[in-house]
Amino acid sequence: MKNLLFTALSKSASSVADISENYSFLKTITVILFAVSAVLIIGCIFLKIFIDKKAKAQALSKSSRIMSIVAFALTGVVLACTNFSVFQYARVRDEMLSSSSLSSSSQLSESVAVTPVKPEPKPEPLPVLSPYSVEESNPSNWRINWEVMSNGAFTSNFVRPSNISFGAGKDYAKVEGIVTFRGNNYRSGGNFGTAKITNKTLTQKWRSSVGALNKWGGCGWTGQPLVVRWDKETKAIMNMYADKKAKDNLVEAIYATLDGKIYFYDMEDGSYTRDPINVGMNFKGAGALDPRGYPLMYVGSGLYNNGKAPRIYVISLIEGKIIYEQSGVDSFWHRRWGAFDGSPLVSAETDTLIWPCESGVIYTIKLNTVYDKAAGTISVNPQNIAKARYRTNTGKTLGFESSVVGVGGYLFAADNGGMVFCINANTMKLVWAQNVRDDVNSTPVFEWGEDRKGYLYVATSMEYGGGNSYIYKLDATTGKIIWERAYNRIRYDKEVSGGILGSPLLGKEGTDLEGLIIYPVGKTNMSNAGTLVALDTATGKTVWEKSMRAYAWSSPTAVYTDNGNGYIVLGSSAGSLYLLDPKTGETINSIDLGGTIESSPVIFENTIILGTRSRGVYGIEIS
Repeated sequence: MKNLLFTALSKSASSVADISENYSFLKTITVILFAVSAVLIIGCIFLKIFIDKKAKAQALSKSSRIMSIVAFALTGVVLACTNFSVFQYARVRDEMLSSSSLSSSSQLSESVAVTPVKPEPKPEPLPVLSPYSVEESNPSNWRINWEVMSNGAFTSNFVRPSNISFGAGKDYAKVEGIVTFRGNNYRSGGNFGTAKITNKTLTQKWRSSVGALNKWGGCGWTGQPLVVRWDKETKAIMNMYADKKAKDNLVEAIYATLDGKIYFYDMEDGSYTRDPINVGMNFKGAGALDPRGYPLMYVGSGLYNNGKAPRIYVISLIEGKIIYEQSGVDSFWHRRWGAFDGSPLVSAETDTLIWPCESGVIYTIKLNTVYDKAAGTISVNPQNIAKARYRTNTGKTLGFESSVVGVGGYLFAADNGGMVFCINANTMKLVWAQNVRDDVNSTPVFEWGEDRKGYLYVATSMEYGGGNSYIYKLDATTGKIIWERAYNRIRYDKEVSGGILGSPLLGKEGTDLEGLIIYPVGKTNMSNAGTLVALDTATGKTVWEKSMRAYAWSSPTAVYTDNGNGYIVLGSSAGSLYLLDPKTGETINSIDLGGTIESSPVIFENTIILGTRSRGVYGIEIS
């Protein structure tokens, strides 16, 4: 009997069917054994009674004794087999239930998910930038005298109450759109979203006219528009026209122009979304929107007008009114020219406006913003103004026309005298300085390399003679020059500079433009012609060059498709807007806008917004 049970249990139980077969067999055997055990026990009881009676009567024979011993022994064996069978039955039953559950779970998993789902990779944390000077970038090389003032008093130990720390460029804006010159704190692009491109053609969708103020008209350098898709609640409290408030997915283009006004357009058809704001001061630069999505615009004037000095304006986009202004005239300056052509940054966490001036003063202003979306109110109360100024021994002009770059707790600013500065944003102290030889009008761009080190690309115009314009790659940690490229035979023009004034296009990782840095070089070969150059970011070597019959001050801007195809959009001084092949620079398509293009375009999905000096603002579709 026991051997029979072991034979049953020795069968393979690798599947639910095998275990179930063993379970059924054991169940049958166990029931039979229980029945036999019950009969034997009852028989043993009667046998015991019979033996006791015979023993009392002294009539128990020898054969009866032997039969009783055999009966009791047999009953013991049957009871032992029954206990063993019950134990094995219970074990196999548990095994069957467990396997059945596992099989059901497996079958369910296979029916729901045919292929395994890979977990989303966690984003790699940003590297930490910790700049310091080396012999090559020691500020003492140029006898730089750097001074800091906080709340009207000079100080050598300024520390900001709460730390400024800029994150990745893609995270700068909390709204959909392009809220500052070249898009973000890295200044790494003027495009938003991706485009669906099939025909590879440029088509004018709309044109709107702007005016002039004194001799300055249209949209000048740098002159980039700003573009934003406001949320429904913010639109509701603004002074927009009723039909624009009600329009779903409205994208608003905002343009500060040379005629002293700020215009507001529906990007789709060029119609006004609200009345223009007439400030009455010429605007060369792009200004900025608040990256937190607050209805605030920051814009700076670039010229004196009727005796009024250039200044900073903070404008409420709820009412369309100036709620703060600050003159660029400052007894703290070393250069008496307080224009604000560069585009500012806002540190969202510390509510701080950061804005270098052409006077050579770098302003950081605690705004004390109070925004109540529910009530439809916003205000600022600027205080705790910390600022820095400097002198050098280069004999060249001070001041900043390019826009400031923010990385972590550091600022990078390039000046009219060919100096590039790394500044600790939280102490306002100068960390390192590098001389790039000539006037920097082009805004630098920052990138993290594959080696997780930070790099800065900087280029110069040709202001101080010598016939050369330069492109540099700098180590952002130390200020050391990684590589440089010189372009000679640049035409000097005091009124309209040659060299590089457009800001660079840094190719996006994973696209056709990856690994390229693209600059327009103006007035090459001693003429009004130009050259568009694409350099390898790692080596600085030329990948391709495109000759242009008319130079470009405008910044080349990328448009990308969902699958990573990239195209270059570039405007020329002759009024042509080009769509270019990223691998060769060859012209794919072009459109004539009929007037000098100095300003830089923005691209929102399939639409380009761009202004010209001939007093036109255009919406161009890429199809």
